[in-house]
Amino acid sequence: MTIRRPTVRWELLEHHLEEAEFLWTQWEQALWSPELTLPEVSQGDEGRLLAHLDALVLGGPPAAQRFLMPALASEEPARIAVATWVLLASEDTSGHEAVFKCLEATPEEAGPGILRALELLARDDLHAAFLKRLPGLPPEVQAGIIRARRLQRLALPDTLNGDDALQAEVLRALPFVPRTALGDTQVKRALGHDSAVLRDAALEVGMMFGSRDAWMLARERALSQEPSPRTVLLSLAVAGDSKDFADLVGRLADEDVREEVIWALGFSGKLAAAEALLPLLHDEDHGLLAASSFAAITGLPLAPPFILEELSEEDSAEEEEEAPAPEDFREMLPGPRVLPGRVDAHAVEHWWAGRRASLTQTERYLRGVRLTAEGLATALETEPMRRRPALAWEVALRSGGALFIEPRLWSQSQRQQARTVVAQLTRGWNRPQSR
Repeated sequence: MTIRRPTVRWELLEHHLEEAEFLWTQWEQALWSPELTLPEVSQGDEGRLLAHLDALVLGGPPAAQRFLMPALASEEPARIAVATWVLLASEDTSGHEAVFKCLEATPEEAGPGILRALELLARDDLHAAFLKRLPGLPPEVQAGIIRARRLQRLALPDTLNGDDALQAEVLRALPFVPRTALGDTQVKRALGHDSAVLRDAALEVGMMFGSRDAWMLARERALSQEPSPRTVLLSLAVAGDSKDFADLVGRLADEDVREEVIWALGFSGKLAAAEALLPLLHDEDHGLLAASSFAAITGLPLAPPFILEELSEEDSAEEEEEAPAPEDFREMLPGPRVLPGRVDAHAVEHWWAGRRASLTQTERYLRGVRLTAEGLATALETEPMRRRPALAWEVALRSGGALFIEPRLWSQSQRQQARTVVAQLTRGWNRPQSR
């Protein structure tokens, strides 16, 4: 009796690949959406994406040979990322070797997609295999491999030599290992380094550690005419002292940084920030962003009669805006971006006149409710995805870097990292963060 092998449904496997590529792009964008929440993302694009990825893994060697290995030569980073994730998630080592060879042969073209997939794989053995190939790879790929290990909380070798980008990733991994005097010295030395990449990394880690030197530098950067890292403005908004806050509000007068300051003030939770934002509701360029930050503090509903629909297509044809610039998803914090609409400033002012007395100068608020450790943990599930990285940054600051939620991992991984938020933050909730 002849046993017939099951027929491979090539068209079905190809469909899974095409859908996975599309959903990968959708999911990456959703992680910084100004509208969606984490449950909506995990139950939406992410859930569908994972289903297609799993189907491709089940396709085994036939799917790998016919579709996935050729996809590594694609010009689309999302297609390369899908193929890489599936090949590395498979137990077939020939797929692993195909990824390694592709990265070594065409690091510039394939690197971004391969490294992004690696960031999402919790496989110590695979990360170790990439680490062995580190010396022969270009500097930017080396830094990407170390970044992927950091995101997965995997230990780094004791000695890593490389360019500034790689050393910056080594610095950013310091909060996830036992703190030592050597690590503190590395941070302090890097704060004065000639390389902006190293200085910014040291600044992030130093602020988490409560380093006086780092906070002094952050204050200088916030008042400088040169561009300030987004982490600096946000840190001063959520953890700075009264002078830091006053200086930040003063920067609203500077048109070059006004948008970033408006965004940062929305995370401060302070009544004084809401008052500073209120006049900007009349600003044609920044009114909608100011309303979003104002609402994050006060609980203003971002809906009619306060936020109205944009002009009709006929009315707005002459005012057509340029498409937003492409974003670098490797950045720690996304920039200001809100949903479209028009602000009725007078309606907001009328609402605020009846609401203001319920807020005090001494408390911090989120959506009009006093901010607590429990509220911050809940906000990680309920706030729009675009605001979550800033909330995660505050968690990192308040925990001294011990608790860092990576907002561009799978939802399950993020929730695993956030499971101890309330317990850790409650212990140090009233501890001042800046030095």
